Amino acid sequence: MKVTAPVLAALMLVPLAPMAQAAPGVPAATAADADAAARLTTARAIVELSMPESQRDAMFGQMMDAMMANMLGGMMKGDPKLAATLRENPEAARVFAAFVARQKQLSLADLKQTTPEMIEAIAQAYARRFTLAELTQIEAFVRTDAGARFVQAGPTLFSDPAIAAWQRGIAEKAQARMPAEINRLLTDLKPVLKDADAAPAKS
Repeated sequence: MKVTAPVLAALMLVPLAPMAQAAPGVPAATAADADAAARLTTARAIVELSMPESQRDAMFGQMMDAMMANMLGGMMKGDPKLAATLRENPEAARVFAAFVARQKQLSLADLKQTTPEMIEAIAQAYARRFTLAELTQIEAFVRTDAGARFVQAGPTLFSDPAIAAWQRGIAEKAQARMPAEINRLLTDLKPVLKDADAAPAKS
């Protein structure tokens, strides 16, 4: 068969066909990367506006104080025996108060130390769950006075009377059922541990 110029040109173009088909995919990937980067940037701005750096220590401190107070209030109601012990034994009350204060300080220190990681984690979570258009709308709202007040109030809501009462109720129920739950756990574990002790040791 005589190889004409058109046929030769067609044969030369065959290896290039897959490349020509794949080319449109490159801009698509680049566009997706650009969208993901834009979403993350916008999400970071939203989180920064929600928790301004200058207010974080005060926000975290208020949140921790309220949460601890609510939980302890529920614990005392859920465990009258513990409440009576602390009420009747000043030294026990002092030791318990010192323990609670230390736990609050440690928790607050952990929160402050890991704030950058928390901020980034929240931003990434927002970026994964919302489109760029949605994030842009959210950012616009957060930049308004009402929007800023709304999102910045979040960490302080634990001191609101209604939320405080709900949290105390949850803590009270958890504390009240704790002895029974511990006994149930020990009962369920007893035969398992007994069987493990009775099993011959592996050489």
